[in-house]
Amino acid sequence: MKRNAVIAQSGGPTSVINASLLGAIEVLMKSEKIDKVYGAKMGILGVLREELVDITAQDPKELKLLYETPSAGVIGSCRYKIRSEEDMERIVEVFKAHNVGYFLYCGGEDSMDTANKVAKLAKERGLDLVAVGIPKTIDNDLGGELQEDGTFAICDHDPGYGSVARNTAINVLEANEENKASYTSDPVLVIGVMGRKIGFIPASARLADPKREMPLLIILPEALPSDNDGRENLEFITEKVNEKLKEFGRCIVIIGEGVNVGDLGVLKDSFGHAQFSAAERTVEQIVANYLNGLDRKDELGRAKSRLVVRGIARYEKPGTRQRREIAYVSEVDRKEAYEVGAHAAKLALNDEGGYMATIIRTPGDEYRVEYGKVPLEVVANSSRKFPKEWIDPS
Repeated sequence: MKRNAVIAQSGGPTSVINASLLGAIEVLMKSEKIDKVYGAKMGILGVLREELVDITAQDPKELKLLYETPSAGVIGSCRYKIRSEEDMERIVEVFKAHNVGYFLYCGGEDSMDTANKVAKLAKERGLDLVAVGIPKTIDNDLGGELQEDGTFAICDHDPGYGSVARNTAINVLEANEENKASYTSDPVLVIGVMGRKIGFIPASARLADPKREMPLLIILPEALPSDNDGRENLEFITEKVNEKLKEFGRCIVIIGEGVNVGDLGVLKDSFGHAQFSAAERTVEQIVANYLNGLDRKDELGRAKSRLVVRGIARYEKPGTRQRREIAYVSEVDRKEAYEVGAHAAKLALNDEGGYMATIIRTPGDEYRVEYGKVPLEVVANSSRKFPKEWIDPS
């Protein structure tokens, strides 16, 4: 008997997440095991609310457009953490009502936690259901640590990261031209980038200046202590900025949104993660204000700058456009997103439930990848850091 499949997404969108969606859909729709493919509106919430869209009823030409459609607005996403027994019962009820035999969940480590819970639920309840995860996160923290051959264990890199890295590098190139034009009045430009407390995104700024010819200062969350009040880190950043100013007369600072520079007044999501884009204060704002000396005004109310040259430090926060902009997409990233989505669907159809599809980089001078799998319980709620050995202390 043919069964139905449900595919859903959660967490932050990316510019290539729909490519993974398309990859999975196309494999599932070609299978004789599948009757209908449903998209759960707004992630696991779509299952709980029984809001399922029949993707197989859509025009195939329209579905093809997913490959070049940014963000995750087609079927939506969520940040909902399964908690209660009531949630579990509801998932079983909905899947039984719609003859669902396959569940594919696309997202990061928290999404893999949800997929893992569904997989375990199916096993405990004797539910004939195969649950598989599809990796997705711009933070690139879903996977294992750096290995001796220069690749990362478990999942070398995550769909979405390549595109946000390219976006960041292009932004730095453009910012450098801006800084060259205005440095006599605005010698410092501080740009905050996404990635929470993981340094892969700010590190990608180096792609804009591999020969280190720009006055570029990159600050990663892993590079500075997180156990102080942030004042020492601000002093360190100021010292490094002034070194660039003495050498170049200007400086571009790329800083991760999770660098410790003091209390930001952040909100947290249901998984306990800081939502830096909804904070009272931002890292780049605090750094620029400190450089400009807004915390030490004279008797006339004038700020006493900490910069060794005349002028001010400006700041900007590209925000969520970093992860959604299709104009800066990496074609390699998009292709891999499609392929890993397709691979996840193949795992499901082969009854290999309880796994997440992975991207494995093959060692060597020529860039190549293969697609594998890892148990969901290994990656659920996991998080890797940017390698310390890749950080230049200077």
